[in-house]
Amino acid sequence: MESTTQVGVIGLGLMGSALAARLSDAGVGVIGYDIDAARKEGLSARGAEFAAFATEVAARCQTIVIAVYDAAQIMALLPDLANATAPPLLICTTTCAPDEIAAIAEFAARSHLAFIEAPISGTSAEVRSGTATALVAGEPDTIEAAAETLDILCPWRVNVGAIGNASRTKLAINLILQSNRAALAEGIVFAESLGLDGLSFLASARHSAAYSAVMDSKGPKMLAQDFSPQSHIAQTLKDAELILREAGRQGLSLPMTSAQADLLRTTIALHGPTCDSAAVIEAIRAGRRLNKEGP
Repeated sequence: MESTTQVGVIGLGLMGSALAARLSDAGVGVIGYDIDAARKEGLSARGAEFAAFATEVAARCQTIVIAVYDAAQIMALLPDLANATAPPLLICTTTCAPDEIAAIAEFAARSHLAFIEAPISGTSAEVRSGTATALVAGEPDTIEAAAETLDILCPWRVNVGAIGNASRTKLAINLILQSNRAALAEGIVFAESLGLDGLSFLASARHSAAYSAVMDSKGPKMLAQDFSPQSHIAQTLKDAELILREAGRQGLSLPMTSAQADLLRTTIALHGPTCDSAAVIEAIRAGRRLNKEGP
């Protein structure tokens, strides 16, 4: 990608900042925007620009990466982006429900905005290291037009077909991931209750049939009680609630996801909405303390 090409990034939280860093490190000019102007400092430290308005990003960038919190924020943005003289190509990394992303894509099409759905499986740290995976859906020619940017953002990506399939795939992946994370937390607390050393247990588990990648990304954080965020637990709960809502629409009961969503709510009550999802172990530890103390 030519260094004169500028890419917009709208939404500069953990994920958006990581995506902006990927672009900046690759020599791409970045123009970022966030409703929280305090996020300007992190962007400027990398030599990127901070726009005063989303319309400025749309006016100056042919490609814009959207990394906001939810579908409602995307829909609020779209009219401003559609008013650009040359409507940009949008790469949407926000996790949405399938019906939400369909409505967003329909609005984009009516507004002559090329649109790609590309939610990312992985933490912000994994995005920065280039090991996260983008789940990409949309028209093949639009995906091809965005290929250079996508190659920088996520060297690992999977094309999953038509708009909506990326959201469906991401929610199903998140269901498994969240259950794995809760199971790991419960396993560590159980092992410790039996008198095992947590670090030694984690090392054994990593070489066992129970292995999952969350042992590498979240196990050390759980043991160290390091809940500095690689992703915010409020976002994790938002996704869990999306999963449960979609399952309900299909007449499907998800008992494990329902239980771990309750753990997420308890964790937020204990540690707030901006801690890392590894903090779910504290909800299990808190339950153990209550059981030991008794009525």
